[in-house]
Amino acid sequence: MMCVFRSSSVLLVAMVLAQGAALAANPAAAVVDPSRLGTVRIPEGDGSVAPLPPVRAYAIDGRSFFYGGQQYILDTPVVVDDRGDLARQRLQEILDGGELSVHPLGDKLDGSERAQVRINGELLAAPPRN
Repeated sequence: MMCVFRSSSVLLVAMVLAQGAALAANPAAAVVDPSRLGTVRIPEGDGSVAPLPPVRAYAIDGRSFFYGGQQYILDTPVVVDDRGDLARQRLQEILDGGELSVHPLGDKLDGSERAQVRINGELLAAPPRN
């Protein structure tokens, strides 16, 4: 019985096995001549470090989120139904919508801190009820 493989990964495995067998037969072939290696040059910098990545807020549900290592609860809910994945996605869209400023109010509830949140300087407010 003969099997034909058309996969490139099978061909790669066969090549690696053949190379391994060749190295086992002649171990000196595995030694790399250091003079054939190029020189690695690291460009000299100005001594500064890379900038820190921006801190992003991550919605937990429609009313709470993580920001800067702290969990916050919105002072006023901005999503009508604050449970479920759609509410979390909506709050995430709002948090990603501009420059975020969080003003903790000092009240803690289950390890979360109540906070007023502003996006681009505008205070988040509850949507109007119909």
